[in-house]
Amino acid sequence: MLICSNRQTANILIRLRANWIKNYSTVLIPLWMQFQIKTCLGAIGLIASAFQGYGQLRDSLSYEYLETGTLEEIVTTATRTEQSLKNVPMPVTVIKGADIQRMGALRLNEVLAEQTGIQVIQDHGAGVQVQGLSTDYVLILIDGEPVIGRTKGNIDLTRLVVGNIDRIEIVKGPSSSLFGSEAMGGVINIITKKGKETLSGSLRARYRRYNTLDLSAEAGKQHRKLGWYIFGNRMSSDGYFARGAASSITKTIAPFTGYTASGKISYRFSPSLELAVNARIFKEDQHNRKQVEVNATPHLIREQTNRMDLSLTPTLYWTLAPGKKFQIRNYITSFRTRSLYEYQGSNEVYDDSYFRQFFNRSEIQYDHQFNTRHTTTLGVGNILEGVDATRYENSNTFNQFYGFAQHQWQLLQQIQVTGGFRYDKHNQYADRFSPKLAAGWNISKTWSIQASVAGGYKAPTFEQLLLNFTNPTVGYTVVGTNVAARAIRKLEEEGQIQQILIDPSTIGAISAESSLAYNVGFKFQPGRRLLVQANLFRNNITDMIDFNTVAIKTNQGAIYSYFNRNKVFTQGVEANASLKLPYDLEISAGLQYLDAKDATVWNDVKAGKVYYRDDHNLDRKVAPADYGGLYNRSRFTGNIKIHYNNTRYDFDIALRSIFRSRFGTGLDVNGNGILDDDREYAAGYQLWNLSVRKFVRKLGFEAGVNNIFDVHTPYDPTTPGLNWYAGISYKFN
Repeated sequence: MLICSNRQTANILIRLRANWIKNYSTVLIPLWMQFQIKTCLGAIGLIASAFQGYGQLRDSLSYEYLETGTLEEIVTTATRTEQSLKNVPMPVTVIKGADIQRMGALRLNEVLAEQTGIQVIQDHGAGVQVQGLSTDYVLILIDGEPVIGRTKGNIDLTRLVVGNIDRIEIVKGPSSSLFGSEAMGGVINIITKKGKETLSGSLRARYRRYNTLDLSAEAGKQHRKLGWYIFGNRMSSDGYFARGAASSITKTIAPFTGYTASGKISYRFSPSLELAVNARIFKEDQHNRKQVEVNATPHLIREQTNRMDLSLTPTLYWTLAPGKKFQIRNYITSFRTRSLYEYQGSNEVYDDSYFRQFFNRSEIQYDHQFNTRHTTTLGVGNILEGVDATRYENSNTFNQFYGFAQHQWQLLQQIQVTGGFRYDKHNQYADRFSPKLAAGWNISKTWSIQASVAGGYKAPTFEQLLLNFTNPTVGYTVVGTNVAARAIRKLEEEGQIQQILIDPSTIGAISAESSLAYNVGFKFQPGRRLLVQANLFRNNITDMIDFNTVAIKTNQGAIYSYFNRNKVFTQGVEANASLKLPYDLEISAGLQYLDAKDATVWNDVKAGKVYYRDDHNLDRKVAPADYGGLYNRSRFTGNIKIHYNNTRYDFDIALRSIFRSRFGTGLDVNGNGILDDDREYAAGYQLWNLSVRKFVRKLGFEAGVNNIFDVHTPYDPTTPGLNWYAGISYKFN
């Protein structure tokens, strides 16, 4: 990836003779080009080297090319401005599109599962944990705009295809100072491809076990003023039964057919004015069967589920003068699902439910670069969000205004300081102020360190405020805080309440969850072959929203609602190392150590206030060493990657492994409600994946095996066992 937007600018500078640069660069190089050169190369001292002589310039350039293979890598998510990755003073991971293609991945969950510090979990779809914080604390973006449609707080990553991804930028730790709610644990920004200077594209087909077929096509071109890119994907599968469930009626992963189409078009009216429009649509149909009991009689039910994403984003880029830029954007998106359950044979409706969510964000961002050392970013916006669902009372709308500010200060040539804040005003909860301060120090070409402290928040969801749902088969009820008193009073009038445990009138408005987080990291790169990185983190969360039983119904079903009550912390360290060996062989490894606990429970355990019932029916104190913390968190997770790239014969082989240590399942065998017994854990596991690719001119051939050793865990239905695949692709330009 190039450091600057104009490749020719950098190439011209490299070829210039030392004397010509020294004597004539100020006169002959236009001011705008000088600005680009300083922005692109100033951070690594190449401009200064150029004016001191050709030899120093040559040495600096050769070192940089030998070290990284490119000039610099530019990222945007961490600061919402283009910035060199090595100068970003916070933990950022970049996954390149080429690495994604090498994996043979079909959906985003498969890509993220192989990244250090990220754990893919199954909870109403494939979600992620970042630094031990669950999926509802992680903001998923596509080209900087949020993906909506959470189920139980989770964005199902299987909705997101990877064939059109240019790169993925992952910012770990709170990013609420720039992105607001849901970014308390981090941000995953999917940056999609755009057209190249020449007409180019590709066709790709892949086939996997379980009759899984993935087809995709893309094409694009960047003219002088007009640029465009289109992408289409179709994926279908027969689904499968998890091991041990083959005699079941319901498939663990339902058969489905999904379609994704996206496009980009941009037009440059003048050197200072450009309009870009991005659009995306996703549609998927699933079908399955299940058995239910109605009046103690078993019945077969046919299930049909449809879900669809739509989004449109026009953005105007306006440059007032060098270093003074506006971005004016409007993002509108909707997500809708429908689940229809019919009795098999009679086609009589058993249950019919729908969920519709819309989201509109209008925003203006202004970037002002005062000089090479100071850049300020200001922004204001408004969000209008609504939901209409069978499980909610009427249609409900949220309205939110926000403003943010950030300043980047190149304190010294090697020291970068970034500070900022965001203010949110919402019609359903109290105003929020989210600050952030980060600093990075490039001590030398070998060593660099970074540190940050930030506040984050997560707003109450529609579900926590407005849900009014009764399970038709089990009989329990869940009510949001805004409707709890009214809903419970209605059930009481109907004679359905046996016992009230919490006075419904005391169930008040819940606050947004808040956090304070710290990150300290370093990078060590003694040469072009070895890179070592590590990051220590701590997240303190207050006012965590949890549910509790408020009443018991006459059918013995519980009524639940939501409360602010818990304090939680997650802390640990993650480390990555990569080594380039001779003969085009590269080895990398990553490891995360995580300690995630409920702070209230932890303090009680240390104080000797928590007990359990042993096998002899005697009460025993829980020892601090026995408390395992939050459920579904592994103390150790990691990955290993071995990659061989043969440039002579144009093929590569990648062997990859991911592992996690044991984790709590939520099973409570001793009745004290916490994780403290070995029988309450699921065993850890390790998966190995192999992929091979070969290119013959414009044709590409790929094959691989995921989960080579046929490992199975009942707590992750996306690991059905050994899963082979093969594919072919064609590129044109």
